[in-house]
Amino acid sequence: MTQITNQALIESCRHGDATAWQHLVRRYARLVHSIPVRYGLAPAETDDIGQEVFLALAQQLHQIIDPESLPAWLMTTARRASWRVLQRYKREQPLSEIELTDTQLPQTRQPLGGHTPSMQALLQGWQDQEALAQGLAILGDRCRQLLTLIFLDQQEPSYDEISSALAIPKGSIGPTRNRCLQQLRTILEGLGFTATSG
Repeated sequence: MTQITNQALIESCRHGDATAWQHLVRRYARLVHSIPVRYGLAPAETDDIGQEVFLALAQQLHQIIDPESLPAWLMTTARRASWRVLQRYKREQPLSEIELTDTQLPQTRQPLGGHTPSMQALLQGWQDQEALAQGLAILGDRCRQLLTLIFLDQQEPSYDEISSALAIPKGSIGPTRNRCLQQLRTILEGLGFTATSG
C-alpha cells in the first residue's frame, strides 16, 4: 500500500478532515514523544508536551510551506517545550554549580542507561540536539527522512517498515544510511560542531 504523503495529509487536514488529522498524529506521535523521553521527563509531562506540540501544529497548518520538513519542525517544537519544562525545574529548585552535577530532576523517568541525567547533562544534550537540528535542516530531504526514522524514533523501526515508509529497497538502506551519516557529519563539522566521545 502506498503511504499517503505529508502534503496530501496536510491538505486534507486544512479542509477539516478529522481522519487525516488522526493519521498525521499517529504517524508522528512516537517521534514527538521521544524528545521529552530523551530529556528524562516524566510520562505525564511527555503526554502534555505531545498535546502541546500537536496543538501548535493544528494552529499552524496553513503556514507550513514544505510538508516534508514536518518531522524537523515537530522535533524542534518538542525540544522547545521540553526545554521550558527543564527551565521551570531550574527556577523552582535553584541549585549551585556544584549541586547541578549530582542532583536528579524530580519525578523523572530513568533513561535506558539506568542513570538520571544531571541538569548539566540535559543542557549539553539540548545544545547537541540544536546542532543536530541545524544539520538535519541543511541535509537533503531523503537523508533527513531516513535518519529521522532510524535514529530519532522512540523505537527503531525494522528495515521492512523503513522500506515501506520511504519506498526504498531494503538492501540499500544500510549503504544509504552510511552515506547520509557522513554527509551529516560533514555538515556538523562545517557548522563548527564536533561530537564528543561518550
